Amino acid sequence: MKNIFIFGYYGFDNLGDEAILLSIIKQIKNSREKFELTALVKEDANAKAKYGINTVSRKSIFRIIDIIKKSDIIISGGGSILQDVTSSRSLMYYLAIILISKMLNKKVMFYANGFGPINKAHNRMIATCIINKVDVIAVRDYKSKELMQSMGIKNNILVTADATFAMELLKENEAKNLIEEVAFDENKKAIGISVRQWKNLKNYKETVAKMGDYLSKLNYQIVFIPMQHPSDVEISKEISAMMENESVVLEKKYAPNELISIMGNLEMLIGMRLHSLIFAAISGVPMVGIEYDPKIKSFLDDFEQLSAGDVESLEFISFCTVVENTLHHRDEIIEKLSDKKRNMKAKVANNFNLLVQLAQDG
Repeated sequence: MKNIFIFGYYGFDNLGDEAILLSIIKQIKNSREKFELTALVKEDANAKAKYGINTVSRKSIFRIIDIIKKSDIIISGGGSILQDVTSSRSLMYYLAIILISKMLNKKVMFYANGFGPINKAHNRMIATCIINKVDVIAVRDYKSKELMQSMGIKNNILVTADATFAMELLKENEAKNLIEEVAFDENKKAIGISVRQWKNLKNYKETVAKMGDYLSKLNYQIVFIPMQHPSDVEISKEISAMMENESVVLEKKYAPNELISIMGNLEMLIGMRLHSLIFAAISGVPMVGIEYDPKIKSFLDDFEQLSAGDVESLEFISFCTVVENTLHHRDEIIEKLSDKKRNMKAKVANNFNLLVQLAQDG
């Protein structure tokens, strides 16, 4: 039996990263291959029961090294953890795990990661040096591949799909019971808004609130959908309070597959976080993205969905134009999303196939 150590931004109540880890676990456990899994998490106390695998706290450095020593394969488990926009410290933390793994002669795989941006020159140099030691690199989009290549990463870089597209969805009766708990207005179609804090900016919050009021006047119910607790709940409440009309904020913590089922009842989603858009795509719900990071633009382009523009210069009139366009062409977009989702499911299977091949090679 092979031992696998999976590292990423897990245990921080970010539904995107939680969805990635749960999907990777599902892919591996549902296969005929026998692997023993351990994941890096924020806290260790309740994580083992939550994920159904062994876990280690990201603060337990010596235990992490011991687990790496006992592992056969180290997986960088999706997400855009290799970037220095939020901090150089986290970038160096994850690069150190990769470097230690290679120093201990372990095989390392990127399991459909996003990548970048890495803006500081010395960070780019260090990242390039270390990533060139990685055995298998699978990224979730072509922009990540292009950025890696532009930095001088010479490995064969494969483009697959975000692991979340392998998410195990709720059964029909479970989804029905869940929807009954949500405060959807039976007399209105619902539009979801999923936002996050960004650089202490205020203008985009006012523009989103104005959009919420505009859609409310068109008789849509506005439902704010947080993707990370508690930060997204706080900004959702803040924007909701700016609106003249009533809206709903989903404050409860939902599992990723639960939130995907909830999104399936939306007319469309306006999303800022990448996985709010991915969840919408899985649900077959048309979307409009707000760009705070290049990965948002990359995803929207891949799925042929519209962008409202950059969060730092979000403008109401152009925002209205893309929202109205999306609502007007909703049926066509749903059909397009169905085709794209099938394609992603086929690609996401390649992640596990690459893992199996890596395990068999040694």
